[in-house]
Amino acid sequence: MAKRELAAKRKLRGVAAVATLILAGAISLPALAQTGKGGLQPGRTRPAPEATPSPGTGPAVEGDESNGLTDIAAARDTRVLQLALIWAGYSTRVATGTLDGATQDSVKAYQRDIGARVTGSITQDQMLELLRRGGEARAKVGWTSYINQELGYRAGYPGVLLTKARAGANGGRVLTSADETRRLDIEVIGPMDEGQFRSFFESVRTLNEGAKRVTTAEMRGNSFAFEGQEGNTRFVGRVERRAEGIVGFTYFYPSTDSLSNPGLVAAIASEFTVPDRLGPPAPPPADTEVGLYTKDPAQVATTPSAGDPAPPETPRPPRPDSPGQGGPARPPVRPADAGDQVPLPTLPMEVATQVLDPAGVFQKVKDAVWVVVAAPMGRNGLPNLEGNVSQGSAVAVTAQHLFTNCHVLEGQQYFGIFRNEDMSDLRQVSVKMQDAEGDRCIIRVDKPDLPAFVSIRSHADVVVGERAYTVGAPSGLDLTLGEGLVSAKRRHEGQQYVQTSAPISPGSSGGGLFDARGNLLGITTFMLRDTQALNFAIAAEEFLRPGPTAGGGGQRR
Repeated sequence: MAKRELAAKRKLRGVAAVATLILAGAISLPALAQTGKGGLQPGRTRPAPEATPSPGTGPAVEGDESNGLTDIAAARDTRVLQLALIWAGYSTRVATGTLDGATQDSVKAYQRDIGARVTGSITQDQMLELLRRGGEARAKVGWTSYINQELGYRAGYPGVLLTKARAGANGGRVLTSADETRRLDIEVIGPMDEGQFRSFFESVRTLNEGAKRVTTAEMRGNSFAFEGQEGNTRFVGRVERRAEGIVGFTYFYPSTDSLSNPGLVAAIASEFTVPDRLGPPAPPPADTEVGLYTKDPAQVATTPSAGDPAPPETPRPPRPDSPGQGGPARPPVRPADAGDQVPLPTLPMEVATQVLDPAGVFQKVKDAVWVVVAAPMGRNGLPNLEGNVSQGSAVAVTAQHLFTNCHVLEGQQYFGIFRNEDMSDLRQVSVKMQDAEGDRCIIRVDKPDLPAFVSIRSHADVVVGERAYTVGAPSGLDLTLGEGLVSAKRRHEGQQYVQTSAPISPGSSGGGLFDARGNLLGITTFMLRDTQALNFAIAAEEFLRPGPTAGGGGQRR
């Protein structure tokens, strides 16, 4: 048995077999700690100025004006249909994948709304429009997924609303809004036999303590769902029983949400999935082939096609540590280390070609994404990790080098990377290349022993409309996955960007934007203020350009 599976089992053992932990802390809403572990303050995702340019879509996917949704519509997947109906505002029922009367009624409501013939059976063109509407709604709330790397469960949540996160016990997780009026509580407890699980269900079904009460509860085999209310707060949840343990979620929200966004609760419930067997998710399938994208002669710094729209030439926003605001413009560079022991990548390069589902993309790239911490040095010559610390993300592109944003490092003297929550694997990094104006920094570890790194895809080969995924550490705890499309390819002040509808959360600066094969498209950098789904990543190949760019001179160390 794999070591990680044993670790997961040990986590579940020793926990009380019968408990009402799924609801215990969930019905009351205790205040959460104001900061994450070690006093880390999430680094801000770099926003662009307050402007709303025309999004522009650039060239569509070749032969597919639907921006990649035609194949999804043609698959006739009932669960996808149900999710699209939820997101588009025509259903508040949990997506089960079973075509029932309620689903047909929702389709009829949609058909009436668009002035189509009411049949209850959706056509492919109608499905395409429904997917577009649903995608816009998902992007508006910054829909993000958390995938637990030890137990394998997955939870979708609105990243715009739930902005604070902390680890829960036994592999659980807590996400909450800034004002703590909304909370997603995921809990893990020990295994139960059938009788114990039924007793657990009855204790939840009959809960009625003052203002706290469960209004409905229904058991279906090895799971049950429930809804309830406490004053002006409502809650909904589901509990799943597996041989290795029990995993459940409870989502708390103000009663007014039922009027302003009734489908959001159904979306959270629908996109909470627990594998049949708790344990690390299966690795993605091996590439059937390894090849090169050959649509264009892919070279470093290839200029996008003439059809790519240029974004408005707006000035960059001032950053807290920029000149005139009391701090240095560039991060200080640590003394020289052993230097490069492996070369940086060159383009064109071999890239992965096996198309993966979202979970497969996450599994493929997660070990290459790290949390970056930047801290001041204490008087004892050691980094002060309890003081004014900033945090972002970085993506490994060789066994020694990582790409990140320079604004994550600004104004600090110590730079490190880690992945473990307790920072037990923290290691110092040095700056190899920095271009503060272009916000491109390459950092390196002293030895080429990073366990995983990703391939870089040339910007010329990126196609508007293809699927895109963001992976970063917005709270410094674990990793999150955002899903969306490549919306446009942009050029600004001589630098190439990928615009995407995939969400970029605060603290995810320096994280990766990946294609459906796990290749790196760009480094997530900023979003436009007062807009939805206008997120930007610096094209990955820009980090390989040594000369001046984006109005600034790149420095190599």
